[in-house]
Amino acid sequence: MERRRLFTTDQFMADGGTPDQLRWRVRVGSCVRIERGVYADGGEPPTALDRALARLLASDTPAWGLVAGELFGLDSMPRPLPLPGRWQATEIAGPRTMVDGFECTSALQTIVDLAEFLADDEWEQALESGLRRGLFELDDLTALVPMLAKTRRHGSTRIRRVLALRPIGAPPTESLLETLMVQLIRTVPDLPPPVRQYRVVNVHGEFVARVDLCWPELGLFIELDGMHHAGQPVHDAARETAVVAATGWLPGRFTWRQVRDTPVTTARRLAAPVDQARRRPVAAV
Repeated sequence: MERRRLFTTDQFMADGGTPDQLRWRVRVGSCVRIERGVYADGGEPPTALDRALARLLASDTPAWGLVAGELFGLDSMPRPLPLPGRWQATEIAGPRTMVDGFECTSALQTIVDLAEFLADDEWEQALESGLRRGLFELDDLTALVPMLAKTRRHGSTRIRRVLALRPIGAPPTESLLETLMVQLIRTVPDLPPPVRQYRVVNVHGEFVARVDLCWPELGLFIELDGMHHAGQPVHDAARETAVVAATGWLPGRFTWRQVRDTPVTTARRLAAPVDQARRRPVAAV
């Protein structure tokens, strides 16, 4: 969806407008004043993001931190979005870029800055969403860690702590739901990190399916249900049956609501098939 245009008084004048014309536009509701010297097209009340961007425009500051994270569409930005604090020009991760018409810190710089504002789980969710969308590379972030530690930058400890939990070579999660499930799995005692997006083949080497998360050594896989479309439950059931037939593994299926809203109960539900899988021999795949 196209974002509403914000503009400053100076920009309006540079486009040939006059103070009287600007006052008339406000009076008839074709634009609204958000900050001193900053306006938005349309008569709708400004959103939290409009207010945050207007404050940055008023101070001639690039979008950064939580505002930049929102512009990039990273997962788990707070709602409502708070107004940005004072800009600290400590950019170390690539040149600025334009996002939806606003100057913004680079995506890599943004994920580094977000470590100062988000909790561990939230920052990991933002990290995985940035990786899956190709906004930055994990190797580039990892390369910054020694410098961040040396300068004692706020959030550097969080970055090291979360990256240490990430299995080497693991692909990005494919959704926020998958990230939440990976985090939930860590609460199940003695359960190692799952293999992500595992490719299942049959005895003839033919592709059967790709499962969301699995433990080949246990003979257990998990499928996650997001928003259902017409025919999706039938397709999912057939897919699960095909994976079980090809592998002999135990299946587990969890919904968005279970993972997000009742993680403690869901972790207990997951522990049952984990225990069952440990009690039986594993079929080689």
